[in-house]
Amino acid sequence: MCDLAVGATARFHAADLDPEFSRFLRSVGLTQTSELRLCRNGDPCIVQVRATRIGMSKAVAGQVYVVPTSGT
Repeated sequence: MCDLAVGATARFHAADLDPEFSRFLRSVGLTQTSELRLCRNGDPCIVQVRATRIGMSKAVAGQVYVVPTSGT
């Protein structure tokens, strides 16, 4: 996810995270069918999923894999 340009959109593909954090991401709407938009790159990285913005460390964001849908 860290390779996206700010403003780019992508579809969530997978995450290599511990089960607790994976459950948290699902609870805020980041699921296999989710489209997200990168709002801020860096540390923290901020993504928008539906109407929710999520901040995560660059280390965590680097373990979230997405498929770009626009503006890579």
